[in-house]
Amino acid sequence: MKQAFLITAYRDFPSLYELASYLSENNSVFIHVDTKSREIREEEIEKLNRLPNCMAISVYNIAWGSINHVYAFLELLAWALEDKEVSYLHCITGEDYPVISTEEMEERFLSESPIYMDCFSPEELSDAVKIRYRYYNLFPNKNVKNPWLWQLQNFTVKLQKLLFINRKKIGEFQNIFKGLVYVSMPRAAGEYVLNYCREHPKYLKDLKKCQVPEEFFFQTLFMNSHFKDKVVKGNLRYMNWEKGDGSSPAYLDMEDYDRIVEGDYVFARKFHGEDSRELKEALIKRL
Repeated sequence: MKQAFLITAYRDFPSLYELASYLSENNSVFIHVDTKSREIREEEIEKLNRLPNCMAISVYNIAWGSINHVYAFLELLAWALEDKEVSYLHCITGEDYPVISTEEMEERFLSESPIYMDCFSPEELSDAVKIRYRYYNLFPNKNVKNPWLWQLQNFTVKLQKLLFINRKKIGEFQNIFKGLVYVSMPRAAGEYVLNYCREHPKYLKDLKKCQVPEEFFFQTLFMNSHFKDKVVKGNLRYMNWEKGDGSSPAYLDMEDYDRIVEGDYVFARKFHGEDSRELKEALIKRL
């Protein structure tokens, strides 16, 4: 039995290759590279494919907040589950790095089967978050962080309010849960996700019309299923939002070291180039 690491990436090939090289030594690695990446070229994707136990593909153009990030993870999930030896799966990014060894991961995850994920209940969601699924996103594959597009999307929301448009469900689900897409889950949960999406296409169709649909995807599925009792809230990823821009975590440095090693974390993000080199070297030495 082994673990699979599902990685979405778009930049910093040296860090991605370092991550894939480490994780693929004894486990399976599946990587999706954003098609619009300017830093990871076709020959570098082939270099990833030459690593043992590693498969890299580039299929989707992933704009921030678009459904394509969900599609990319579903593609990787389907590939991973073709390997019958895979029993546990982790969704991470190319800017992550493990903070415990893969041997420690095996001891922890191959012997237990919870789903680890961020999860906020409908009662915990603010009105600003509820807007993301109650009103149609008319630009589902565009980067809504673009200032002009952001204003235009806000205008369409105001117009929908005037027209009394107010979606109550995503697919068949009225109880909508939210969290980050970076989830760790047992094989059975991954199989459930794939089967549900194949048998209920309306879920993805409705999700596509949300703003930042990835943040509702796994959480709404699992919390409205028999897997809800398997969910442990907390995704085991260290991120520093305090130094970030409010919408994404900051790049990590040595100031984060103590909090990483003293907490219950399996991965940390985001690492980037020389900014994070000293911290990464310290963590590798600890591993």
